[in-house]
Amino acid sequence: MGLLFISNQHLGYSFGDDLFRWAGVSPWTKKGNYGFHLPVITGLILLMVGILWVVRIYRPRYPKIMSRVMIGCVAWIVVFPFVSESAMFVANFNSSGISTVAYSKKDSKCDYRTEDDAIRAHCQIHIYSYGTEQQVTVRPLSVDIGGRMVDFKPKVVTVRPRGVVQVHETFEGSTEQIDASYGVSGGINEPGIELIVDGRSKQVK
Repeated sequence: MGLLFISNQHLGYSFGDDLFRWAGVSPWTKKGNYGFHLPVITGLILLMVGILWVVRIYRPRYPKIMSRVMIGCVAWIVVFPFVSESAMFVANFNSSGISTVAYSKKDSKCDYRTEDDAIRAHCQIHIYSYGTEQQVTVRPLSVDIGGRMVDFKPKVVTVRPRGVVQVHETFEGSTEQIDASYGVSGGINEPGIELIVDGRSKQVK
């Protein structure tokens, strides 16, 4: 169980992150994915308890059990992203809908700039289509710019069925929320994204 909490899947976050969000608790102690990462802390505690328990039981028969367990843990962490990715493609091979698309936070980013008196987000986003979907509506989640929340308009992007694509798109922000003449600029790695398919949506924060 501890390994599931600390092992990142192919989308760049762990089962522990999903579990905390499902329970209504932020995985991070500070807003914006900063501070202490609670799933990792929980996972490390569970992992240490599990390792000590296994070693105590099996060391009399297998003196090298500690080294074997540590090698196994490292191997699991390395292999798990590839296993989770393959499992999703197999499970959704002939399926469609919002459950068959996903956003990967890993290597995704958005840069925010003022251009022509409008606030725009220039984003590089990785999107998986595990099944047959060929189009997805994408929208960066609202961000705090200049002390105000800026909302962005969604865009329809083309994705590759049973594959992953790197999408480069520019999203226009609502100029009613903030005076664009201030010359806003900045960026964020692993931005929050909303995906929409057939009127159904999911958000990755």
